Amino acid sequence: MLKNNLLFTVLTLMAYACNAQVTDPMIINWWFNTTNNKYNSILTDVEAVYYTTSNVYVKTSGVPNYYKDGVTHNNAKDLKAVWVLPRTQSAASSPTGPQGGQHGLMLDGSVSFTAGDAQSYNNAGVWNRLAYYFEGMDMDAANGHSTPTNMYHHHFDNLALHTWDSSKHSPIVGYAWDGYPIYGPFGYKNTDGTGGITRMRTSYSTKSYTTRTNGPAVNSTYPIGCFIEDWQYTASYGDLDEHNGRFCKTPEYPAGTYCYFTTVDASLKPEYPYFIGPTLYGNYSNSNTGPTGGTATVPSGATQYIPTTGVKETEAIEANVKLFPVPVHDYLTVELQDSKSYRVTVYNAEGKVMENKDITGTTKIDMNNYAYGVYFVGLHNSNDGTGFIKRIVKQ
Repeated sequence: MLKNNLLFTVLTLMAYACNAQVTDPMIINWWFNTTNNKYNSILTDVEAVYYTTSNVYVKTSGVPNYYKDGVTHNNAKDLKAVWVLPRTQSAASSPTGPQGGQHGLMLDGSVSFTAGDAQSYNNAGVWNRLAYYFEGMDMDAANGHSTPTNMYHHHFDNLALHTWDSSKHSPIVGYAWDGYPIYGPFGYKNTDGTGGITRMRTSYSTKSYTTRTNGPAVNSTYPIGCFIEDWQYTASYGDLDEHNGRFCKTPEYPAGTYCYFTTVDASLKPEYPYFIGPTLYGNYSNSNTGPTGGTATVPSGATQYIPTTGVKETEAIEANVKLFPVPVHDYLTVELQDSKSYRVTVYNAEGKVMENKDITGTTKIDMNNYAYGVYFVGLHNSNDGTGFIKRIVKQ
């Protein structure tokens, strides 16, 4: 027994010593489930990460810890997936992209999907519908929902993965199948990391026609912008290229990398192409795409990364904090069910911080002088930084 315990201790110390040398964000930044947290007997978030010199393998159920059954039309199931990401990325000579389904993996273990909802007007194969317009009412608080085959995913802005602090560079929210990172909405103004922080603007804009050829009339039911064909790319119209990314310096990649950005408009509403454009910038493995995606095999020589920090326990925090009334007219009540310290941050629709307050008990936020519109309230544990962000309406 003593020999076995000693062996276990040595192996554990070796693993942690190895981890101390690992700095690759593609390996260390996932929402690791270190507490055996389960939902419906399903392990949530990322179960394990393995790596070789060439690839990273991410094992996940696809169900993040904030997921709830019954919020959207279809419930999620355990994907039992292993996704593979290349550590050495390369630009594609002839860029392509999956025409539907998953095109990347989010840090919470869920997948990012292409912009379309896999349906077209009159099922004719043209005038392809955007999920943001036609399925937006089926999204949960993090803008996620599940397919009829029960794969939980995000077509646009995953609100669980970033804040609206426009004074800071957004964090990585996921990785595309080509291995390049996907960031939140804010980045350095200049590609060399200077110029302050700004919202990354897509170079796609809506077309100016008033009628659609062989398509539906432009009206309140089918407004301009609700179909993929309503959008056009114009080089240098915004900050990003046709893939919805650019080569630039970021906090995690100070020497520079190609990366994608989550695109939102000036009111912070999701804007096409949301995560990634019609094509990916780099080469990628087809083993991740389609209905059979997520079936990679971890090679026998791969090293498992052992995380030393806990998962962001969004579900536990939400259970201990209540925000009401929503919509709010005058005062927003923040009611705590525990004795922990929290930082409350209110952002306006442009990402400006309207109010910061440290609280240890039930508090009222005076919103009488706030203009009517959409705001975002962030709640974060003062000790470990875990938390969540919710969209509210001031009437």
